[in-house]
Amino acid sequence: MTLDEIGLENGTDKASTKNDFLRRYEPFLASMRDDPIKLLEIGVLGGASIRTWRDYFKNGMIIGADINPEVKKYADDRIAIEIIDQSMPSDLDALASKGLFDVIIDDGSHVWSHQILTLRKLLPVLKPNGIFIVEDLDTSHGKYKRTYGSPGYVTAHEYLQRISDWTVGIWVKDRAEIEDEFLIAAADTLEFVAFTRGAAILKKKAPR
Repeated sequence: MTLDEIGLENGTDKASTKNDFLRRYEPFLASMRDDPIKLLEIGVLGGASIRTWRDYFKNGMIIGADINPEVKKYADDRIAIEIIDQSMPSDLDALASKGLFDVIIDDGSHVWSHQILTLRKLLPVLKPNGIFIVEDLDTSHGKYKRTYGSPGYVTAHEYLQRISDWTVGIWVKDRAEIEDEFLIAAADTLEFVAFTRGAAILKKKAPR
């Protein structure tokens, strides 16, 4: 079964009947499908997504993180649940201490500041060749901007675009342009930043 077929079977909104993320993600994830990976997803909700990852990665360990203690009921032999507040640096540090991770998916609050903080805290504990997905970037645009951000603040999409700019031009850009040391540190570890409808997909470089 494809990742999307498994998602449809589990009823996740990432599948093609709703947000249609899984068909876009699978080309980046298929090579590790049979590996004993460790996958972290922030945002558990009804558990459909973490069950999808469990069923796709047959040899993987899945960690779901959420602010709602009730989601602990979705834990099983290959799904662990961590209760965290994505807005709290200390909670994200505790989550990072459980790395290194092969795949990290941020499907949490979708608040810009939380998405940026999560990226800054967890990208360093993504393994070489690992994949980091920031989901629901549409909250950086249009009608969602007042709900998920504040006027005058950098959106999550803009922040990721800055990382992408450094990833593309790190060897030729003027270092005087550096406004945030994390941007260049992140770019130096990344193979690429890919944008797709509603999400960004980042891949770490292979080990040297």
